[in-house]
Amino acid sequence: MLTNKTFPYLFLLFLSTLLIACSDKEPEAEQPDSGMARRTVLVYMCAENSLGACLCHTTDSAEIMDGHAFISPADRLLMFIDDDKKPRLYSVTAGREEPLLLKQWDYDICSASPKRFAEVLEIMKEKCPAQEYGLVMWSHADGWIPATETDYDAFENPAASSLTPHTLSFGIDSGPDGKLGDKGANMNVADMAQAIDAAGIHCRFIFFDACLMQNLEVAYALRNQTDYIVASPMAIPSAGAYYTHQMEKGLFSADPADIARTYLQDVTDTDLRYIYGDYGLAIACLQTDKLAHLAETLKNALPASSLADGQTADMNGVLNYQTYCSRYYYRPHNYDARQSITRILAPADTAQALRALDDVIVYHGATERYWIGPYNWDYKHVPVDTDNYRAVSMFVPQEVYTRNAKSTIHGDLNTAFRQTEWYSDAGFEVTGW
Repeated sequence: MLTNKTFPYLFLLFLSTLLIACSDKEPEAEQPDSGMARRTVLVYMCAENSLGACLCHTTDSAEIMDGHAFISPADRLLMFIDDDKKPRLYSVTAGREEPLLLKQWDYDICSASPKRFAEVLEIMKEKCPAQEYGLVMWSHADGWIPATETDYDAFENPAASSLTPHTLSFGIDSGPDGKLGDKGANMNVADMAQAIDAAGIHCRFIFFDACLMQNLEVAYALRNQTDYIVASPMAIPSAGAYYTHQMEKGLFSADPADIARTYLQDVTDTDLRYIYGDYGLAIACLQTDKLAHLAETLKNALPASSLADGQTADMNGVLNYQTYCSRYYYRPHNYDARQSITRILAPADTAQALRALDDVIVYHGATERYWIGPYNWDYKHVPVDTDNYRAVSMFVPQEVYTRNAKSTIHGDLNTAFRQTEWYSDAGFEVTGW
């Protein structure tokens, strides 16, 4: 989640509920009903960073408690919270006015660590088993880009030195001495997938309430761990999802796309303008079992594309969800997948590839415009023809990424892209990139 525009209400809203949901006291952990649920949803709040400093996690915890009555007796919701207090795991059910403490760690753990992530998932599976699981990944994020700080043990040490500027991939854990800043450990998406496998669960959906995570590279890396992915390809508002409505209409719906629909409805709701302002949103829901066909379709088409022989495609005018600039550490443009396919593929291959893409995307939507930064007046307008974008991004190799490699902590993005499964399986290697 982006903190460039942090809203003052975050410090005051739902204060009384926050004292219940995130108290400093250390109650004894209780045992929940261990019967098999229909669905257990885990909200994994990696908040030992600037989002924690802004109390975004406490606001969202309060929204969850405001919506707890919407939980069916057959469902459960868990909140894992790692901020500047001891990490803790709560259970939220319709029958309790307060969250039930399931576990409180007696020392600071690094919530960006795949091992710790798997540990929390294993506790969920043991204490709150279900026929299916939903997962909300809540933190900062930068998409598929490989993490630069993965010495997780160091960030469980009070003497941890948080030297890496900003996050890569998913999450920031600034460590015990990180002072809730935006420097710290982060998790590779591929390691996230392995952690889910290690816990022995499969997700009905993964909802990234985090920036820049709705791209084909992330979805492909998680295709075997979840049926659906809900996320945004842009830098979302720091307020994130409005969880009271998500409890009612999104997280426990039979259709995971309702999470995305509810999110977009809330961002455009005039009654919630005090939260979202005119920030805007683009969001989509992907069905992961269709990704292999899309990869195969692109693999057949890329040899005749404008990327062939290592050429740089002309991407001028293609809708992008991230500003490419030094202020954003030269993160990639995050080009819209539909417009990118139309631009780079030969006309004879475009229609088939677009059909394969549309098989993957079960829902997409956006506001008329969204903030892209880095300045307050920098907005992108979504095409009037809503069929001309998909609110899903894809990486398109370009010479500029190599040229600016020494100016960014990301290094050469073209080289990093080669580490992804998507690069291999979608056939980018044959282009010379």
